[in-house]
Amino acid sequence: MPTKRNTGGFDFIGKVPDWPIPAFSNWAFAEREDRMEAKAVASFQKIGETMWSHAGKAFEDHMDFVSHRLHEDFECAKSLSQCSAPEETFSTLQAFYAKMSSEYQAHFEKQAALLRESYSENAAAVEELNDTAMESVSEFSKAAEESIKEVQKPKSRRKTAAAG
Repeated sequence: MPTKRNTGGFDFIGKVPDWPIPAFSNWAFAEREDRMEAKAVASFQKIGETMWSHAGKAFEDHMDFVSHRLHEDFECAKSLSQCSAPEETFSTLQAFYAKMSSEYQAHFEKQAALLRESYSENAAAVEELNDTAMESVSEFSKAAEESIKEVQKPKSRRKTAAAG
């Protein structure tokens, strides 16, 4: 049975060294955290704005294209109804399909260009976000180092009247 002179195996009182415990106060990190959060949120907002802006352009362009193609389809149908010979019908259809094919190709190239532009702009925003993440790691490690230095400062001891 453990006594005061013979302690048990799980009695750690008095055996734990006096380790410096960093003063991780909220104020040590607050300003840096706010600055890093603002940069990260700004990057995410830029990505969202870019995405929606390009999606809007692509959708608007596509709707204009669809409207134009419907108009062309109806015009072809009107032209076909006025054809009197098979050669005339064949010529009308050949011209219609040739024009339609080139318009679809141009439209898809335009849509692909919009998509590439969106990807490149968002890639730049992601790079900014990556830089912010790296800066955050640096700033928070500096804050932790400052906090540890604060704890490691030699504490001034008061002279007691008896020791004087």
